[in-house]
Amino acid sequence: MSEEKVSAELQTGVVETMQRLSKLSLMPADQGNLSARDIRTGHIVVTPHAYPYDVMTVDDLVVLNAGGEKVDGHREPSYDAQLHVAVYAARPKVNAVLHTEPPYVNACGALNRHIAPITTTGLKSANGMVPIMPFRYKRGGEFVKEMLEVMGDSHGVVWQNHGLLVVGETVTQVADRSVGIEFNAQVLLLALGAGQPQTLQHVGAEMVVA
Repeated sequence: MSEEKVSAELQTGVVETMQRLSKLSLMPADQGNLSARDIRTGHIVVTPHAYPYDVMTVDDLVVLNAGGEKVDGHREPSYDAQLHVAVYAARPKVNAVLHTEPPYVNACGALNRHIAPITTTGLKSANGMVPIMPFRYKRGGEFVKEMLEVMGDSHGVVWQNHGLLVVGETVTQVADRSVGIEFNAQVLLLALGAGQPQTLQHVGAEMVVA
């Protein structure tokens, strides 16, 4: 794959990140997808469709231009590749997009329960509450527009009965945010089994109990 379109470092980061996350049970049956935008060229590297992460190499990745056209790679891009492209077009500061299917996040989504930040990790990872996007079978342009409106200033959004989408500046950041949001969802559901947990919120630069 040409370094001219996407840096080798960025390609390696995408592969290593997905291999790490797949071992954390965030992507059962190799579901999920990750993309990153090369800030030099504007090209987008994305994981291929339905390909196992434990054997994936940089040669399996697909490169798209800013318009979503395939410009490099011998495999087909992820089913959600055009959704990623639309997110980049709408949010110029976003340079990485990650979709996972974590079990505790999905449990909250199935319950239509927004994921309130009740741990400092959750608050930092999501920048507040993670909202629920109503279930939509098709994920086209209108879906992306609605999704970003629902997401607001949060770093993530739950696709009801489907999974989690997180945005950030780097692949490491979106991976860490996804892990943090899943941890917070797990603690939230555990706490709800015993009572009504307190939540956290940002007040200026401080974190306070709400």
